[in-house]
Amino acid sequence: MTTRKKATFWSEPIGKVNLQKPAVVKSGTSIINAVKEMKYNQIGCVLVRDTKKKLIGILSNGDLMHEFVGSTLSGDTPVDTIMTKDPFSASPDLTVQEALEIFDSNKFRHLPILSGNTVKGILSVRGLMTFISEHLPLEVMNLPPDSSLIASRPSGE
Repeated sequence: MTTRKKATFWSEPIGKVNLQKPAVVKSGTSIINAVKEMKYNQIGCVLVRDTKKKLIGILSNGDLMHEFVGSTLSGDTPVDTIMTKDPFSASPDLTVQEALEIFDSNKFRHLPILSGNTVKGILSVRGLMTFISEHLPLEVMNLPPDSSLIASRPSGE
């Protein structure tokens, strides 16, 4: 039988969640080099810092799909052109409950975790869901799907 962790996880600081190692580039880096950095680090975003190492933006897969793919921009275009400027960030003291509420009320899937100007990691929706699922009682995890639920649209649309 698999043992489960304590059920009081909602108030745990996200510093206890397995954060992803961030991919970081300097302002002015080309989009193609930012994408290479994302691929190398196997993460869906890259943080953009200025010359003083202050976080000034984030470039996500979503930004690439909405702003780059199908556009007339070249791969040499600076990442600053399409990045999300002044991204939402949080401290390691943010609770699991607060993080879930942030993701629920916003359209992004990656949240930079900062202590001052120091990047501690990236909290992803997937990482947060994994952490939560590890703490749910086995009775919840083993519930069968609700067969009365009907999807509002076909999967993948």
